[in-house]
Amino acid sequence: MPNKYSSEKKTIGELLSTTSPPIVVPDWQRNYSWESSYVEAFWSDLASFSGQYPGENINEQEYFLGSVVLVNSGVSHLLLDGQQRLGTATILLSVIRDYLKEYSSDAATRAGSKYIADFDDATGMNSFKLTLNIYDREFFRREVQEVIEAASVTPEASLGSHTLIRNARNYLVRKFEEKYKELSRGKGAFDWALRIRKVLTDHVSVVVVASTDEENASAVFETLNDRGIGLSAPDLLRNLLLRRANESERAEIIVGWQVVLEMEEDAKVDDFLRHYWLSYHGDVKTRSLYKEIRHHVITTNESSLVFTRSLRKSASLYRELVSGRDDDAELQRLLRSVGMLGARSLWPAILGGWEGGGLVDQKKKLAKALIALFVRHNVIGNLENSKLESVVFEVAKQLRSDQDFEGAIARLKTLAPSDNEFVEQFKNARISRQGTARYITREIEHYKRRTGEVSVEAPDRVHLEHIYSQTPRPGFQWENHVSAVDRIGNLTLLSSRMNESIKNGPFSDKKPIYAQSDLLVTKDLAEFDDWTFESIKRRQEKLSEHVLSIWNFS
Repeated sequence: MPNKYSSEKKTIGELLSTTSPPIVVPDWQRNYSWESSYVEAFWSDLASFSGQYPGENINEQEYFLGSVVLVNSGVSHLLLDGQQRLGTATILLSVIRDYLKEYSSDAATRAGSKYIADFDDATGMNSFKLTLNIYDREFFRREVQEVIEAASVTPEASLGSHTLIRNARNYLVRKFEEKYKELSRGKGAFDWALRIRKVLTDHVSVVVVASTDEENASAVFETLNDRGIGLSAPDLLRNLLLRRANESERAEIIVGWQVVLEMEEDAKVDDFLRHYWLSYHGDVKTRSLYKEIRHHVITTNESSLVFTRSLRKSASLYRELVSGRDDDAELQRLLRSVGMLGARSLWPAILGGWEGGGLVDQKKKLAKALIALFVRHNVIGNLENSKLESVVFEVAKQLRSDQDFEGAIARLKTLAPSDNEFVEQFKNARISRQGTARYITREIEHYKRRTGEVSVEAPDRVHLEHIYSQTPRPGFQWENHVSAVDRIGNLTLLSSRMNESIKNGPFSDKKPIYAQSDLLVTKDLAEFDDWTFESIKRRQEKLSEHVLSIWNFS
């Protein structure tokens, strides 16, 4: 912690209205990250506290919200801890401001200018009490802090944090709308809104830890993480790179990280950063990822700008890969198969292979081999995942250095169970994960069809069906229900229309429906006279005849 710091208790109202210079979230700090459960708890606690002390009974009472860490840089107070709470409090204040306006525009203006944004007549601009980082700043101002007029254009939520801000505000708006309707709006609702504002600004308190030592701001940031505040590796890395960068480089670094952060809807930034690092440096555990990167950056004196450019390039590709987007139809299907399997440990090798400059055929062989290994080792063999990860991460690093795809595939094959082991294990395998089960049955259907068609409809059109039902009707449950229901032989695919028509009935009711199916893996069920555990075993043994043709390394 900085050498020079002080602490004092303040209410939320005092902190927002009197802190000078104003409070600013550093650009290297994390984005707004409170999901709905946190916002709901924030509101519930505030409402419960207000209800616990009705009327004047709330005088002298306080609700402690936690600590806030500020570093006075001279032009602003850098907010190192407390952003989520102050940001959410500001969102609530903006909702209060807007609802006060229904009855008194003057009251709304006073609330807004005191706690949210004060208009400066000299400059013609707003002076904001709280400023978020560069990624959330403009959206937060337009969505929350500025007064929304009829002609206002709704800002685009381009980042995951923007969506969280909007969701938080929409949730609080719904709470106010419900109460306003209950109170028939008017004076009663106005008084209730004033009460909520009073509780929040005058009775919710924090301990403010303040310092004037700007140089140690980032040290505080990392110390907070070590003490359990929960800052992520991307947060910490962005802090490190911006802190080490020249002033002339920071603008490009900020833009580069914007691209990285924009992937959140398609892929988690934390996953990307770990997979990116693994594809260059081999295995590293999530808990030590930042420390590994930090050590590398400092000891090699890695350029912040060069590092960010590399991250930006890889982030754009990683987003496409995880989303299953590729110009080649077969590659697209293979990438989407990785997603269906939930095989996240395969992405570093795929990223390394794609960025290593592989040709389309090489990429197909690599993806096919990775999937074959995952199915044989994890899905059917149920073997230790850490062993697979170790080999896959080793292959990822190797592909970046030598682009030896054939050597990589040969290395993957050494870990996979043999053909005989795979077939025997498949005969008795059970799969409980829906995406994985659907993938296995889909691949068998593709192989049985062998007409060049490589498409089975999406889950909303074709369902995974348990022939012996997961929830059988009373009197129809088998004694060995648990061991039977998730056997591969008990799984098939069925159109949503057909699936709805048979529900969880007995096999005799389902058989005519199966016979009508266009899917071969389902139509074949009509060959069975009855459905028993022995039927499941026989069907699964028959399906095992295809697996070496589907999941191989050739």
